[in-house]
Amino acid sequence: MAVHDAKLDLRRPLVAGLWLGVLEVALVLSLSWTAFLSNAERLRYTAVAMTAIPAILLLVRVLAEIPARLARRAEDPERMVGRVSGVLCVGVAGVLGWALTEGRRVRDASWRELGVLFFAVTVSALLITLVRYCHRREPYGWRVPLTFMGVAAAALAVDQLVLARLYGAFHLGLGMVAIVLAVAAGTQMPLQRLDAAPTTRWAAWLLSLAAVVLATLSVLGLENAPSARFATESRAPLSGKVMTALDRLYTAPEDEVVPEELPEETEAVEVAGIDLRDQDVLLITIDALRADRLAAYGGEGGLTPAMDALAEEGVVFDHAYTPTPHTSYALASLLTGKFMREVLELEGATAPPVALPELLRDYGYRTAAFYPPAIFFVDRARFEAMDESGFGFEYRKRMFAPASDRVHQLRDYLSEVEAGHPLFVWVHLFEPHEPYEPPDAFARGDSTIARYEGEVAAADSAVGDLVRTFREQRPGATVILTADHGEELGDHGGWYHGSTLHEEQIRVPLIWSSPGHTDPHRVSNPVELVDIATTVLAAAGIPREARMRGDDLGPQLAGAELDAPQYAFASIRDERMATDGRHKLVCDQQGRCRLYDLEEDPLERHDHGQTDLDRVRVMRAASSQFVGSIPRIEAMAMTGDVGWPDALARAELGDSTAAADVVPLLGEARPAVRVAAARALARLNHRPAAPTLERLAESDAEPEVRREAALAALSLGDDDHLADLVARLARAEPEDGDWARRAAVVLTRHDVVVPGPLRSLVADAEAEEQDRVAAIQALGRVRDVRSRDLLIETLDDVRLRADAAEALGAIGGGDAADALALSLSNERYIPAREAEAAGLVRMDDRRAEPLIRRFLGVDRPLPGGVALLRRAGALTRASGEGALVTDERVREGMWECAETGCQPGADAAIVLSAERAPAAPAKALFLVCAERAGPLRIAGEALDVLEGCSEVAIPAGSGPERRFPVVGDARIEAVAVVELAEEVPAPEPEPWEPEGEGETGDD
Repeated sequence: MAVHDAKLDLRRPLVAGLWLGVLEVALVLSLSWTAFLSNAERLRYTAVAMTAIPAILLLVRVLAEIPARLARRAEDPERMVGRVSGVLCVGVAGVLGWALTEGRRVRDASWRELGVLFFAVTVSALLITLVRYCHRREPYGWRVPLTFMGVAAAALAVDQLVLARLYGAFHLGLGMVAIVLAVAAGTQMPLQRLDAAPTTRWAAWLLSLAAVVLATLSVLGLENAPSARFATESRAPLSGKVMTALDRLYTAPEDEVVPEELPEETEAVEVAGIDLRDQDVLLITIDALRADRLAAYGGEGGLTPAMDALAEEGVVFDHAYTPTPHTSYALASLLTGKFMREVLELEGATAPPVALPELLRDYGYRTAAFYPPAIFFVDRARFEAMDESGFGFEYRKRMFAPASDRVHQLRDYLSEVEAGHPLFVWVHLFEPHEPYEPPDAFARGDSTIARYEGEVAAADSAVGDLVRTFREQRPGATVILTADHGEELGDHGGWYHGSTLHEEQIRVPLIWSSPGHTDPHRVSNPVELVDIATTVLAAAGIPREARMRGDDLGPQLAGAELDAPQYAFASIRDERMATDGRHKLVCDQQGRCRLYDLEEDPLERHDHGQTDLDRVRVMRAASSQFVGSIPRIEAMAMTGDVGWPDALARAELGDSTAAADVVPLLGEARPAVRVAAARALARLNHRPAAPTLERLAESDAEPEVRREAALAALSLGDDDHLADLVARLARAEPEDGDWARRAAVVLTRHDVVVPGPLRSLVADAEAEEQDRVAAIQALGRVRDVRSRDLLIETLDDVRLRADAAEALGAIGGGDAADALALSLSNERYIPAREAEAAGLVRMDDRRAEPLIRRFLGVDRPLPGGVALLRRAGALTRASGEGALVTDERVREGMWECAETGCQPGADAAIVLSAERAPAAPAKALFLVCAERAGPLRIAGEALDVLEGCSEVAIPAGSGPERRFPVVGDARIEAVAVVELAEEVPAPEPEPWEPEGEGETGDD
């Protein structure tokens, strides 16, 4: 029997920890080298792994000393060690087994409890055997410890390669296996010389202390390197779990906004603008027009000749930005000169804004607008007053119409409008909004991008006719051309708009042509859509409304160059952007930021946030000051003319740097401020405030404050007592109450279900979209069967369809499957198409496979379609329709195969039989997984594959037997062959009838 020292010895766990750290570093850097952007990032990660992993094993050894000391007092120490280990292991393995069986297929199975018990007992027995073996055996030879370390390394490899980012309990179990085996390996290493030297015991204690200190420092260092931290969390099996756990327990202090960090403002030098008093103005906005589609902005020549001609005679702003990539917010901001998303976020804001047309009418202008009702589609309830007033235009043609019809409408208006007054006319063209269905005369191909560009060409033709028509009637008129936002076309893995702050979504063209008043030139300073209203008023000599935020671009139109730094700002639901034209900072509500150099990296692929910290600090300060200025300018005030705290207003607008300053407001005398402070701290996820909020929930004199504080504290922590309290309060509230709804969403994260308010929130068409999405996701997580019919109805809303489909897939049921199949068969929206297909697969519905194959055959294949076919079992049997590449019957030549796929070698090819082979024309789609981005050649087609798993498509040839030679380093997992299919046709335009207004009102 091995002799075990009664004193705590850290030498062996320290050595074993270093070994395990080396194994993880070797594994991560060999498989995920390109996930780190530089050698500095790789060194940061290595420092974390080589200190944190030994620290983990040392902690395990220290904790193991507790039962070991108890065992030494027993008559039979070996048996007592086994018993104590077994009891501890049964508990841990039971919890792990329960988590592993949370899946839909087994969580309600009658055998689940017995299965978990069997799993826990089996794992416990294995651990007892391992403990007794290590306790008995003398440590000699390297075969046993190397075997243990080899199995530990295999567990780490499986952790990284199998079911990545899925099934957290599975990955946690693999990490525990690796740690236990590493500890066991340490006890069996033949280190007798090390054991015999007394000084090494104290050296091990000193090194262990150093490891803990260095681990702490290296982890904190990685917290300040977001790119390296992300790579570590997503790729490192053990170190990543440490970082993720710390992220959940610790919220980094927000950067203090120091005004002195901003560049000193130079003394303003007045520069004359342009004089457009009593001049006619035509404003043309185009929906979803990317700046890079105009030749004036570096796009393909010949696509937009009319817009490019306007650019040649006018002023081109190279860096123009929308404040929010949603039409409703963008156009409302443009016509009011205010950042409407931020303004509408403020509680207690002042009266609705005065829009540009109203101010122009006060000074004798005749105003007219031509636009579709859909401009307020997103968050329509927020814009109800603006929708009803039509921004104050005296003549409105509010109807759906193709771009060419707007020309006729404008011509008719100009022929009838009263002479002797200057005109301000706004035309909004809905092309090239999705669905992209260009007129035949402008068709450029069948692909999604070609159809988009076809609609751009149709809009350009209308622009030329609009400008010509307007200037024929109003010679010398000013023409302003811009867009509400851009459009993502797969640039960063997405489509459409409203989802990111990347350039393709927020950068817009802005061209200003004032013949006789402006000379052709370009402006490089960043500008915003909110600047247009202010500039028009200044040029017309009309006083601006006091709360307008836009800058007067008149001096730049006149050719003046500005030396002072200028910024443009934009925001979406949970992110905020600031740019000076070259550098661009994007920060989320938790204060994590990315910095891009748009001059060196226009595609925004490389984050410099961790290497240019000074610039990040300055730009964050500028962004924070901008956010803080909005409530001041909006003149928010409480009863009795007591000002609303600036820090709280900034926090309500999503400024994470204000969180620390909001905490003291929990002690403010006004209950309304305490309530708002609690809600803002929860929204910003400011975890250091949790203890204060818990105290407030228990002791505040105002019930409303106690209720809001309890909900905020629960959202920041895991207190079961608070969950019970919040649940009782939520059940006592009306289901359609705002607090009850928010509480219900938070409670689902704590496995407490209050479905009534969730259903009420989903059913409320006027509720904010992000809140309805959260409620839908929560109902799906708890699989609320009573919400099935409501979610089926929600499939009609394109904004919520993807989330509703995912929830229905989790809930299941025949009605849900029928609804998903019907919706998918006519689906045009790509994210919803993917969610509907996944829901059918999850429910094992037979209709899934033919629908997935049908949408794999269109121009823009169903994302993840081959993987869905594999999940559905449709590729298990090899045929002409596809196969798993691990099936040796479909492989020729040399291959190196693992469990999920095969890497091609010499003369490698995939051969599919003629059985059930789709007829030509067809295409083949391959599920490919690559350790790093690189080239891949299949059947002579050169492809560029991304790091990670993706799907690529090539023509399938004529068949019926099809052969695909493969050359490259990527692992091929599956192949599917499908017939080419037409895209779902766009729906016929619905007739729109005016609501009784005449030609001088809504029409």
